[in-house]
Amino acid sequence: MPATPRDLLDRFQQAMLDFSPDSLADLFADEAIYEFVFWTPHRGPSQRYDGREEIRAGFRAAWGSVSKPPLTGFREVCVHETADAEVIISEGEMNAVNHATGRPFTSRFVLVLRARDGRIVHLRDYSDVLRTAAGLGRLTQLFDQVHAESAL
Repeated sequence: MPATPRDLLDRFQQAMLDFSPDSLADLFADEAIYEFVFWTPHRGPSQRYDGREEIRAGFRAAWGSVSKPPLTGFREVCVHETADAEVIISEGEMNAVNHATGRPFTSRFVLVLRARDGRIVHLRDYSDVLRTAAGLGRLTQLFDQVHAESAL
């Protein structure tokens, strides 16, 4: 029996905790779309990854320079079923730690996940980019990048 959207969400969260771009990408269909709703400069103008291999490459690039995964867990995750059996909406909080300072922080998220034939075909990610950047001590860097890219 193919994985349900809820099964895929559980595996998605585990891949995030494992900080595994391969485990994450393997959840997606070949032609899947991973869409980031809130703009951040390092993702380029499209703010999305098109296809499993672009998802894999994007997360490898984003996570490759990180020596210790910051994500430590999820809490208060609420999954909403929709009238469309392929779609679920998940909201909750991610617990993380800034390893440079030892300080924990929490960031919120909403995910809209569409699955078909046991794979994620579209994921819309509404993660709190500002709170995450602040928690990681990268808020000034984020603002500098936004300023540089908006001047182009």
